[in-house]
Amino acid sequence: MTASTTNTKTGKVYMTYVDQWLDTIPASESEEFKEFAEVTPSIIEIWVYAGILKYPGTFNDMARWVKMKFKKLNRREILNSEIAALHSDIQDLRMAITSGEIKGSDGAARLASLEKELRSHIETSDRMNRTTDKRGLILAGADRVMREMTSIFKDDPHLAEPIDNAINAVFAKIYSELG
Repeated sequence: MTASTTNTKTGKVYMTYVDQWLDTIPASESEEFKEFAEVTPSIIEIWVYAGILKYPGTFNDMARWVKMKFKKLNRREILNSEIAALHSDIQDLRMAITSGEIKGSDGAARLASLEKELRSHIETSDRMNRTTDKRGLILAGADRVMREMTSIFKDDPHLAEPIDNAINAVFAKIYSELG
């Protein structure tokens, strides 16, 4: 389903497939999911959590819904633009020192400070990328295991509810450990 309006048998109009899906799950789960989506910066984590709640839609539908509903800061983009700006400032400062516009002793101290700040930003960017990659891989793996378990035991009504409860507990534990 796409992000266009959808009419249902009850006459209710939905702007997105995600909104329609949220109306089919218990209100408490729907509210918890919306709160999670609001505070979680990663669309992948939001999509994995939706999968645990049996979201049948596509990743693209979820991504569009999140962009439409919540303002998310792109921390990587901000950090990368700061790194580029610092790099440019360092190059400009070096040129100013070389051309004599700035005294060597004054420029050297400022240059050392800018280079230290640049290294710090690069380390932060690397750490952010490693953490995001690790979280995404762990959550994607957990999601896959949970979907496979659900699929394997879907025909056994005695195991369906305990499996769902276990999946929710495991997801909560994994997510809290990654936080």
